[in-house]
Amino acid sequence: MRRPSLKIALLLALVTGGQNARAAASAADAARHFLEQHNRHLGQRVEVEVIRSGTHWPDCHNPAPFLPANGQSGWGRVTVGVRCDADRRARYLQALVRVFDHYWVVRESVPAGTEITPALLQKRQGDISALPRGVLRQLQDIVGLVASRPLRKGSPLLQHQLSKRPLVARRQSVTLVASGEGFRIAREGLAMDEGAMGDLVRVKLEDRQVISGEVTGPGEVSVRGSGR
Repeated sequence: MRRPSLKIALLLALVTGGQNARAAASAADAARHFLEQHNRHLGQRVEVEVIRSGTHWPDCHNPAPFLPANGQSGWGRVTVGVRCDADRRARYLQALVRVFDHYWVVRESVPAGTEITPALLQKRQGDISALPRGVLRQLQDIVGLVASRPLRKGSPLLQHQLSKRPLVARRQSVTLVASGEGFRIAREGLAMDEGAMGDLVRVKLEDRQVISGEVTGPGEVSVRGSGR
């Protein structure tokens, strides 16, 4: 009597295990497709590897993947939830998202203070998800900026390595322009801060009044209104 019972138990375990494996595979395939579509705007090619878990999966018809409430997305290791028709309880899978696209590197070593021009750049193709956070990939976000530190040949351009070229220097004589509807007044002053285009700086006037304005050109700071 024991031997048939053992065989039945083994058969049931094999059947249950096979069903669970098929359900998990169905959920993983749905999660992979979902993440590929969700992240396809990030680059020319997206690869998703779903990491199987030991979670028990029900018979998973029409698996519905979703991102958790924290809204995480993008490349790297991510969590994706899945709900199945037979059991609407959310279960979660881990996945590794890789994104392949072009990016830019400097074709030679660049000293700090150098303005980045197209001639200094070289296009590369590869796994951008393996690059450091803050990598700049668009030419318009790179050209015209200044290296704030030395850059090694072949290194990608990172946001914290570049800055705008200052148009106003600290203690520089500048023109403070106040404008509004129907009027424009210009006065000379002394910049108290360094600033690039669009930065907010303080300007001290001859009467020691200090006014804050936006850098709008070389040696020019503008304010809206009466200038008071």
